[in-house]
Amino acid sequence: MTQPLQNSPAPEVPNENHILNVEGFVETLTEAPTYTPKKLSQQVVLVRAGGSTSAYFYDTVNTQWNQVSLTSI
Repeated sequence: MTQPLQNSPAPEVPNENHILNVEGFVETLTEAPTYTPKKLSQQVVLVRAGGSTSAYFYDTVNTQWNQVSLTSI
């Protein structure tokens, strides 16, 4: 017989007060990344330059950064 699930507190998240605001939760740069990420958390960055914002995602298979332009709604 399986044990019932117990209510446990949610794990703490770094910068959780910024969770609804992606800036501050994800690293923000002023130019496109050129480094090779060592951690999963380094594989997603925002770049704010010239009044526009882009997201960059590191492709571990092709070992390259891919850019996604962001627009506000």
